[in-house]
Amino acid sequence: MNTMASAAAATTTGAPDKTVIGYPALYNHVAAGYPAAGTAYQCAVPPPSSYPQAYRTVGPRHSGSRPSFLCRLIAAMTVLFAILGLVFLITWLVLKPRLPEFRVDSVSASPLNTTRSQLTAAWNITLVVRNPNTKLSIYYDRLQASVVYRDGSLISTMPLPPFFQPKRNETRVRFQLGVVGQYVGEDVATEISDERAGGSVGFGVTVFAWMRFRTGSWWRTSQSLLRVYCDRVQIGFDPSKASGSLTSQPGSCEVDLE
Repeated sequence: MNTMASAAAATTTGAPDKTVIGYPALYNHVAAGYPAAGTAYQCAVPPPSSYPQAYRTVGPRHSGSRPSFLCRLIAAMTVLFAILGLVFLITWLVLKPRLPEFRVDSVSASPLNTTRSQLTAAWNITLVVRNPNTKLSIYYDRLQASVVYRDGSLISTMPLPPFFQPKRNETRVRFQLGVVGQYVGEDVATEISDERAGGSVGFGVTVFAWMRFRTGSWWRTSQSLLRVYCDRVQIGFDPSKASGSLTSQPGSCEVDLE
């Protein structure tokens, strides 16, 4: 007991102990880095944002899939068109389509009278149309025939009935064109009158036709415009006769396809 008393006495001697037993020690704000009371607030760490960050909805991104799908679609269409073009080219080379051949077989004109700037005449024309193809038939859906003067002046025109031409076939197409008091201009009327007085008048025959090739029921082309030009069709006139006829057999007509 004396020993414990002396130890207790030893702890109480000297400088008085300021620790209060039974209560937590006051937190030293200055030592912890916080300002003392009455001073401005200084943060060592930036304060949090005034507004919370907006949430972003994360979903599947389609921007990457759309271009890839479009690229695949374009590639597939390109391949398809290439295959179709190749098939069409091979079929074309195998069938070897050739344009039809036209020539003027006969022409007669009467009465071919001119008065100043007007013309009265009628033409009876026969064309020979030949299909040179050995594997293809030709359909002529719409036709239009015209008579023109040598400088290209249109004198008369009329539609022709459509017709079908089998392979290796030759067809004669007959039609009549006529004008009564048709205005052609004073220069053209004078030239026609002078040529008739000289015994021969030159005209031209043109034919426009929408045509298509076909073989059987499995292959055919789309409609194309066929242009036929038959120039240097000379009609001879006898002074004792009112009508004239073809003086010489013209060559093959020029044929273009659009």
